[in-house]
Amino acid sequence: MPLDRVAVIGGGRWARVLTEVLSGIVPAATVISVHSCHNADAMALWAATLRGGSIHVSSEWPQFAPGESAAIIVANATRDHEKAVEWAIAAGVPVLVEKPMALSGTHAERLIEIARHKNVRLAPAHVFLFARYLECFSNMVAMTDRVKSIRIHWTDPRQEQRYGEQKRYDASVPVFADILPHVMCVLSMLVPVLPDKCSHVSVMRGGAHLELDLICGEVFCKIELARNSDQRRRIVEVTSEGETFVLDFSEEPGRIVRGADTRNADPAWDTERRPAARLVAAFLDWARGGNDDPRLGAQLALRSCWIVDEILEQYRSILASWLAARLGSPTYQVDDDLRYALSELLQSDGLLPFGVLERQIEGVVRHFGGCPESKMPDIHIKNYMNALEVIRHVAREVVA
Repeated sequence: MPLDRVAVIGGGRWARVLTEVLSGIVPAATVISVHSCHNADAMALWAATLRGGSIHVSSEWPQFAPGESAAIIVANATRDHEKAVEWAIAAGVPVLVEKPMALSGTHAERLIEIARHKNVRLAPAHVFLFARYLECFSNMVAMTDRVKSIRIHWTDPRQEQRYGEQKRYDASVPVFADILPHVMCVLSMLVPVLPDKCSHVSVMRGGAHLELDLICGEVFCKIELARNSDQRRRIVEVTSEGETFVLDFSEEPGRIVRGADTRNADPAWDTERRPAARLVAAFLDWARGGNDDPRLGAQLALRSCWIVDEILEQYRSILASWLAARLGSPTYQVDDDLRYALSELLQSDGLLPFGVLERQIEGVVRHFGGCPESKMPDIHIKNYMNALEVIRHVAREVVA
């Protein structure tokens, strides 16, 4: 039997994408509702064009009637995932949550434990586990000799249109925390042992560009992640004992290159369900009592959060040193790199209006700019948390 109702929590681009996916999957008898604390009016205008205007939009949490079969999809801001998931679990409703599941491994583990204790189904939205082009690539790699190394290039341009909308990243979340769950999905399909630590972190362009070294058993993995890059890249290179395989899905479904052979990575892309639809359909089947689907398991999400926690320590140390050197340079200038680093730091507790953010950045630069590092105890090398508090204090004084 289909579910009586599916509620989407979120008011951004991805919430709209998933709502459209739902509209094409669930029967007309299933009620779809959208819930956004901050963007309900705009979401209501948008939703009026779907399903004959039957989608209900609210700024409040969903309310379920006694005995109503339901599911919740959490697609709000990352910092709000935990609150929404915990509410859904308390309501006893199966929940699918966008990546990352939580802002830390401790918080993710807590959510998993609460769901287990309440016997509520909780699934991370690992959309790439449902991509046929990755399944095809994985099957090809599995037939070759032992994998020696993997390189993944995952970059996004400064401006990009996706699904008919301007794509924007959450500036309060570092790029590795945002993208690593996707990378872990890719790795889980290619190697038998997932990484449990990051052996090296390189931070460039104020944190907009990173390179990570991960060890997956005997397989070395180099991961490149970048925002505000020159172009969109989604490239996976696998080197085995005898040859190299490349999957380039920068434009889905992408192509697979093996030596002189190049092929379409998913010939059924235009005729069968795409990854997001396959994910949502699998979750809805599971939510109404279907068999367990290993792709909906929470352990991969938890492992991703733990790796992010470990990278965060190295990242903050490197970034604090970089900020001290940049602000202390006698020839400093407010370039894109410094603006990116300060934007991420100043919005670590949540996004700010553009005008407020600009005034805060200008105030921080005026306060610290050109001050020799040796005379800048407030932003001591490797003392990121102190730098965070001092810079935010200066920024608040600017707009007070």
